[in-house]
Amino acid sequence: MKSIFKSDVGLRESFLAFSVERKGSFREEAEEAVRRLLEEAGGDMLVFVRFHVSDVSNQQPILEEVARRLGCLIAVVGQAPTNRSHLAVEAYALSGGIVAYCEAESRIRILLDNYELLYFNKSELASTGSHDQMNEEFLHAQRILGEFGGTIKSNLQRTWIYCRDIDNNYEGLVVARRELFEQQGLNQETHYIASTGIEGMSHPWDRLVRMDGFALFGHQQEQIDYMSAPDNLSPTHLYGVTFERGTRIVFGDRSKFYVSGTASIDCEGKVMHVQDVAKQTHRVVDNVIALMERHCGALSDLKQAVVYLRDPADSDVVESVLRERLPQSLPRIMVYG
Repeated sequence: MKSIFKSDVGLRESFLAFSVERKGSFREEAEEAVRRLLEEAGGDMLVFVRFHVSDVSNQQPILEEVARRLGCLIAVVGQAPTNRSHLAVEAYALSGGIVAYCEAESRIRILLDNYELLYFNKSELASTGSHDQMNEEFLHAQRILGEFGGTIKSNLQRTWIYCRDIDNNYEGLVVARRELFEQQGLNQETHYIASTGIEGMSHPWDRLVRMDGFALFGHQQEQIDYMSAPDNLSPTHLYGVTFERGTRIVFGDRSKFYVSGTASIDCEGKVMHVQDVAKQTHRVVDNVIALMERHCGALSDLKQAVVYLRDPADSDVVESVLRERLPQSLPRIMVYG
């Protein structure tokens, strides 16, 4: 499925999300995903594609080979689609801009009239353990941003962080991120970064953490609106983590909303409706609505969504609620996380 945003004066942005039907081999499924991406992007330029797969160790090498012809930044994460397919896809495309894709550095720059967009990740890590690997990811981000005159504090707008065996490895990730943010001047009095932090496997098996990032250049700080909904969601630092609930970036002809991973919590940070997944799903949607509406948006403004389930057996219940609550035209996928 695909959604599009275009103003009278600006670029067209396309947001894609779909799963691939099972075929004779995973290579056939990967080729089908690439074919659909190119077809649905049409004349637009693919910028970033993330593949969610059921067996990352065996499937990532195939995907990296097949997807090379997309000519954009790709990411592969082990998060099995809950509909029993091997592969689900999310992607972002633009109708213009000057592109500088560097496969060796795992980054893509898009030069626009007034802004520069940068998407990046890191293909390999040298360190071990979730703390040191998270630190290495952010030091890489710091280096990449520095090459273009930027910093984590001023330019990094969104991160997507995936952690293998999150119950055992999340603490190291959290501590490393907090330490680096403190060094960079990010704290509860300034701001953090909008983020998803979720269970997700990487290849090879000892890579416990992987991160994708988005940075913006050419903006003024007044264009950045850090999202909150205090009647629904507590600040994250109250329970020891350091990310923003979301970030709204205000451009001349549009606003971009980067909503962070959102759970069924209340204004004190406590989990609501334990063991009732239907009510938890309703609460998640309520929290997203609260965030959007407090910052001049609405649920109908969503252009793409990824739904993460800890227990895939709950997928039918969750899907029923989402069909009721979310716009039918919203491209979305549901994966284990």
